[in-house]
Amino acid sequence: MISINTPSPSSGVQVLWLRPNRALSLRGLRWAAGLLAGYIMLVALVSSLAGNAYAPFFALIDAAVVVLAFAAVWRAGERAERITLTDDALEIVRFPAQRGRVQLQPYWVRVRLQPGHAHPRLTLVSHGRALEIGAFLGEEERQVVCKQLEDSLARLRLPAHQQDPRTSP
Repeated sequence: MISINTPSPSSGVQVLWLRPNRALSLRGLRWAAGLLAGYIMLVALVSSLAGNAYAPFFALIDAAVVVLAFAAVWRAGERAERITLTDDALEIVRFPAQRGRVQLQPYWVRVRLQPGHAHPRLTLVSHGRALEIGAFLGEEERQVVCKQLEDSLARLRLPAHQQDPRTSP
């Protein structure tokens, strides 16, 4: 999911929020986990009545693993990246903070959509360093972010009298 915020057109600041798409709400995820755990316990109960004495024990372990896996998937969906573009800097901040923040000089940054194994990689290249952004986005969303960043950086590189649309003839 991509959110583009421009606090005010005259400020020249642009903020892009990149977040993974969620298939379910937290309530829906809890329902799915509860239904799956309930089904596991029901099968274990039927199995124990048929003579499998260990089925309830293993069903408890299985249900706990399923719930923990759903919780891990939910936490992974909380990732986000904030890309802030100003006249002086292009700043990338990842949430939850893993590697702090990265600041690049926007004049030297090039946006690249490079082919990868399963999907293309969206990278920002500056001074010989490449930084991948939006790894959790789908292919179409990566193309949208690539185009948005390329357009914003190109607009920023224009001379001052060409940046403001009110002054151009």
